Amino acid sequence: MLQRTAAVTAALVITLVSVAGCAAGPGGTASSATTAAVPQLDPQVASTLDDALRTVQASPGVASATNRIELHQRYTAADGTDVTPPGLDAWDNRDAGPAAPPPNGGVSPDDPMLPPVPTPSTRPTPPVGATETHSFSSAFVVTMDPDATPSEAMAVPVAMAERIAWTGVTLTLQVPAGPGHVLSTVTYSGTFDQQIPDETALGVASGLATLAATPGVTGLEASIPQTMRIDYGSLTIGVSPADDATLARVHGVIDGTAFAGTTLHGSFGNGAKP
Repeated sequence: MLQRTAAVTAALVITLVSVAGCAAGPGGTASSATTAAVPQLDPQVASTLDDALRTVQASPGVASATNRIELHQRYTAADGTDVTPPGLDAWDNRDAGPAAPPPNGGVSPDDPMLPPVPTPSTRPTPPVGATETHSFSSAFVVTMDPDATPSEAMAVPVAMAERIAWTGVTLTLQVPAGPGHVLSTVTYSGTFDQQIPDETALGVASGLATLAATPGVTGLEASIPQTMRIDYGSLTIGVSPADDATLARVHGVIDGTAFAGTTLHGSFGNGAKP
């Protein structure tokens, strides 16, 4: 399934020659005066993200909610080549917390299948003369109660969109398996710089609840893109048993939900594609 993680580029682009003074790095380590300062999240941005997290944690039907913020530094040479030292982001974020995983278990903003970059023991030295860009990303992971209603699930992305104004935020929202339904997961990728209408979020939550309770569905995961066009997202469904009748029944249910026009991925119980 295609997954996109957006990042917001902060209003900080400088050419590194030397930096006067020091900036406190993670764990209290001070950056050298001859290297760039460790990026820091703007206090107003941090406060807004904290407010969104507290609001979600207090929402009905929410069992747990965490947010992991990561800061990113990129260095570009005069010819446009990326000359960022390997492991720089890992070092900058080695004390980041809480330990919420990125959406869908991914460990790289560029490719969720890549392993994490090992954290170096000392901060990598940035190249002199390169253009430096700072950005941040924020990954909310919210787990609902197994018996949470679609209305309770839809309230989470709506509340976040009311408080957050950046595309660098993703939300992974899970409803655990319960009596009569399987686990369902939906990821909103970079959508939180706009209003999310109640009816859109409810359509997503209701569609997932309906599909999760459909006989023959063994797994369910949806992705909502930055455009909030549900049909431009994707839907991954596991189906068992591997027969045409089961597949036809599941297709019929999909056609009656907000995911009717969404790109469909999936597999039968034996791994074959439908």
